[in-house]
Amino acid sequence: MEKGFDLQHDDDPLGLSKTYLPIMGLPYWNTIGPFITHAVSEVAEGGRDLPGLYSAITPFVLWCWQSRGIDLREDRIFRRTLADQFIHLATPTLSPASKATHRGALWRAIEILNPHDTSVSGLALPRSTPTIPYNDSELAQLQSWALAQSTAARRQDAGTLLALGLGAGLATREILEVTVSDVTIRPRGMFVSVWASRPRTVPVLAEWSSYLRASAELSRGQEWVFAAGRGAPSSDQVSEFLARARSGLDIRVVRMRATWLRRHLADGMSPIELMQISGIHTLAGLQNSLNFAPTTGHKMAKRGDHK
Repeated sequence: MEKGFDLQHDDDPLGLSKTYLPIMGLPYWNTIGPFITHAVSEVAEGGRDLPGLYSAITPFVLWCWQSRGIDLREDRIFRRTLADQFIHLATPTLSPASKATHRGALWRAIEILNPHDTSVSGLALPRSTPTIPYNDSELAQLQSWALAQSTAARRQDAGTLLALGLGAGLATREILEVTVSDVTIRPRGMFVSVWASRPRTVPVLAEWSSYLRASAELSRGQEWVFAAGRGAPSSDQVSEFLARARSGLDIRVVRMRATWLRRHLADGMSPIELMQISGIHTLAGLQNSLNFAPTTGHKMAKRGDHK
C-alpha cells in the first residue's frame, strides 16, 4: 500500500513548525505546510536541526508540488532522482558546499520517509571552489565596516562577528551558539568553548579579543554573545544581520574561517594541532588552507626550530 498523508490532519504535536518561517512557501503554507511539518518531525533526531531540515525540505517539496505537479505523498516526492534534479536545476544561487548540505538532508529524509525508494542518482555535484582568505587590506576594511555601524549595538555585534570568525575561526552555527559563559580569560589569553557538533576549546587571536571582551562585559552569562537579544539559533541570523548592513564588501563567515586557518599555518602551527582547535577531522579538510599557506618564511622557520 502506497504511503500517503492526510493534509487535513495537524501533525505537529511538538510545535516544530513554530521554529521556522517559510518565506518562499508562505503563500502555499496552508496546503504544503502540514505535509512538510510532518516530514520534518519524522526526520528530526530528538528535535535537533529543525531549521536546517525545514530549509532543505520546504523548497524541495514546493518545487516538486508546484513545478512538477507531484502529489503530496511521501512515496512520490521523497525520491533520490527528484532530490538530485532539484539540487541541479532549482538551486542556482547555492554554493557547491550548500548544495551538498541540502542534498545530504534530503537523502537522509528519503531514507526515513521512503526507505523502499529504488531510484538511483547518476548526478555528481561539482567540486567546491577554494575559499580565498582575506588579505591585509580587506581585513582593514572589515574593521572599518564594524566601527561604522549605525548604532552601538550593531557595532558590538559586528565586532563580535569578526572576533568569532577571524579571531576564533568558528563556523556560522558555532558563532550563533556561543554564550557569554563560553568565553574565558586565562593567563595565556582569551578562549572560546564550543559545544556543538565539534566540541573543543579555541584560543582567540589577540588582535581580535578586545571585540569579544566588550561583548562579554555587556551581557550576562547565559546570553548569546552575538545578537544577545535573539531567540534560538537559526542559520539565517548572520545573513540577516549582514543584509541589514548593506555593505559592498564580501563579508562571509567561511572566508573569515579560511583566513583564521591560514594565519595559524603561516605562524607555524602544525596541521595536527590546527585540526584539534578547528574541529576539522581530516587532513583533507585542511587542504584548501594548505594551498594558501606560505611554504617559507621567518615565522614558520622559527616555530620549527624547537622540534
